Amino acid sequence: MDGPQLSRLACPAEAALISPVKFAHDPVPQIPLYIDAKDTPFPQESFHSSHPLLKNRLKLYPREARLPFRCSLNTVNEFRFWKQGLESSMELLKLLSDDQSTNDIVVRGGVTMAALAQRELRPEFEHRFCRATSYMYPFADEERTKLLAASMVMMFLWDDKAEASSDSAHHIDSIISGFRAADLAAGNAGQEVIEAMSKSLRRIRPGFQFRTLRQYLDFRHDNVSANCINYVLAAVKFSIASDVDLTDPRLARYLTLVKDHLAIINDMASYDKEERASESSDGEQIINIVYVVQQVMSLPDVDSAKVMAYAYQLQTEAWMIEELQHLESEMWLGDQEWQYLEATYVCAAGNAFFSMTSSRYGGEVARLPGEDDKTFSPIPTRPSGNSASEDSLEKPSVGRHRFGLDDTCLVETA
Repeated sequence: MDGPQLSRLACPAEAALISPVKFAHDPVPQIPLYIDAKDTPFPQESFHSSHPLLKNRLKLYPREARLPFRCSLNTVNEFRFWKQGLESSMELLKLLSDDQSTNDIVVRGGVTMAALAQRELRPEFEHRFCRATSYMYPFADEERTKLLAASMVMMFLWDDKAEASSDSAHHIDSIISGFRAADLAAGNAGQEVIEAMSKSLRRIRPGFQFRTLRQYLDFRHDNVSANCINYVLAAVKFSIASDVDLTDPRLARYLTLVKDHLAIINDMASYDKEERASESSDGEQIINIVYVVQQVMSLPDVDSAKVMAYAYQLQTEAWMIEELQHLESEMWLGDQEWQYLEATYVCAAGNAFFSMTSSRYGGEVARLPGEDDKTFSPIPTRPSGNSASEDSLEKPSVGRHRFGLDDTCLVETA
């Protein structure tokens, strides 16, 4: 059997516990035989077998399920109580869609926050950006997962101009208070998550052609996805209740590679969508590693560029492993640092799995055979005057951005 075998995605004892997978987007559908990705596990067991955080995750096996999982990091997990995370996201989305004050807040492309929230509540909302939390932070406990799921919504929808009132404002205040309260219980990353969410960026378009991939990735770190990547690293730390120092120079090389990986995975998954958006907006330049690879290497077509960008992604994964092995050989780090490094490794793999299974990137073309559109939960219908059309959200805006999950959380919210 050549197609996906979803029955093999989890072990038999856990198969009924994982969330449904209805989409499988392949960012590199034409891989030549000379590229043969080898699955690589994390090099050491940082969490002992009885560690309490391990009870929260479900192990997934995308390769065995014959899904187009384009990543060699062999450690995909899902939070056991993923439904609670989705419910937390849905609760905030509903409050924002019903809040009269958000009808006047334009957050993107002429679309109001209320309309955008309502659009995300349409059927199959659980297969868009909200599904990332359970894959990227599978070690979190239930309360921390709820907070992270709500923060994903805030990263996706919020803008520094935005002010909500009534129930939604009180709910957002309670989420912020929840992060601070969690710091009192364990770790110190709640405040770091809040700070990463509170910052806004002005999108800077380069006035030059990128000459190397390193130049492009440094640009991504410094401009397009800086706040979002910092949010992800802080969110990983928060998910395991850690107080590891993210500025520790011993971790710098590895975390830089993780940042590269997050950016590359997002670019690979979103290229086709960005290309369509570019064609509908007078050919605005695409800021994406596939485009940069094609230009830097003078490749004849996009398919060749996708293959070479994927090869660079695999090389980045190899560098991640090499750096972990170096850190292991030097015996510099304690248990807490190793647990954080493993959690970021798992997060990177989870981001790749999310990008494959989210309907944001592949759309209906990526829907698996026989998978209908049954929804996670009944979604209230808002009057048509407040709805956001597909076209109104596909066109990129110029100027001020908020970057949430489509850009390495990863959703670019321009």
